[in-house]
Amino acid sequence: MKFLFFTVSVFILFSCGAKKQEKSTEDFSNITFSIDTVMIDSKEQILYLEEDLIRSDYCLQDGFLYNFNGFDHSIEKIDLDRLELVEKFPLEKEGPNGTGFYIFGLTGIGGGKLFLTSETGGSIFSLEGKLLRKYDWSKVTPANGGIAEDEYLQQHIMNPNFDEFVFALAMDQVLNKVSLKKLSADEKLISNYRIDPNENFKKFTLGDLTTFNKWIPRVFIGSQHDRIIVSHEFSNDFYVYSPETDLLQTVSYFPSLTPNMVTVAAEGDLINSIDDRILALESYLGQVSFGQLVWDTQTRKYYRLSFSSKFNDKKREKRLLHETVNVKVFLTVFDEQFNFIYEFEIPDLKILSPSKYFAKDGKLWVYQNFSDELGFVRIGIN
Repeated sequence: MKFLFFTVSVFILFSCGAKKQEKSTEDFSNITFSIDTVMIDSKEQILYLEEDLIRSDYCLQDGFLYNFNGFDHSIEKIDLDRLELVEKFPLEKEGPNGTGFYIFGLTGIGGGKLFLTSETGGSIFSLEGKLLRKYDWSKVTPANGGIAEDEYLQQHIMNPNFDEFVFALAMDQVLNKVSLKKLSADEKLISNYRIDPNENFKKFTLGDLTTFNKWIPRVFIGSQHDRIIVSHEFSNDFYVYSPETDLLQTVSYFPSLTPNMVTVAAEGDLINSIDDRILALESYLGQVSFGQLVWDTQTRKYYRLSFSSKFNDKKREKRLLHETVNVKVFLTVFDEQFNFIYEFEIPDLKILSPSKYFAKDGKLWVYQNFSDELGFVRIGIN
């Protein structure tokens, strides 16, 4: 069954901020947006909703949402037009078509093909579970950009328009830095790109920087449109790489409602005290947590959600942070050239945790777990 919980249409009086990248000729004094909630018919299957749907991807080329199910090591194919599970495809962990025992990431690349990453690296699989191609970063020699001894790769992705490359974030916890790396399809060259010139990764790390006893901030990498976009959780600057031109663009903007970055917490014993680290992290999240940029083909704009969380003094069992009692949600909009257009708060969007989101048909789809049922809050902008 499909359920529609609520629909809200909101009219906002909006004044553009004085500081922005370019003066827009469009009139944004009157903005309307709608909010509704839809549920996915699971066809009596148990959908995998752990970890905020982090191992899922809405594939524009195929028109389906693909979600990895960690319970039975399978792929869930979900039709977002019909709002229902279409089919489940089992994967093998071992053997000639083995994915590895744990899937870290998933990217839909069209034609019923998925780029999956696991402890064995990144590979292209068909939905039926056949291994089509494997990419091995370790084959590249140090002279051609091979991975350094203190680096480790995470968040491997592909861009469907440029399947001759594989991308990943490289974390160096000795030097406390992060970079973007690109592997050529012939596995002979790894290119390195500087996506943290302001050292935000180091700046917002909590703990002892000289050891591995530290909490690192989140860095996001996404494949959107024909670009690779890297962004940081606690600073609004982001970095856009074009595989077609091999150019890296740095984007920094002046928002009207959210800060450019969080204020660094310097009080307390952040090296040894877990409680002090928790307070510092909650201070950051209470200021702002910037989400990823997503591209919408219908409006031809990039959207970014940002969140400001409020915590109480209670904790659930096995949870690191205190309970979230309120989340303010902000929407930032950019044009196709990544010029900042406008930003506003969405007061009627009530969520208790920032979640994965994507753009489809002129709306933002924000994942929410409704009593262990898969649902989405959809934001339409007019």
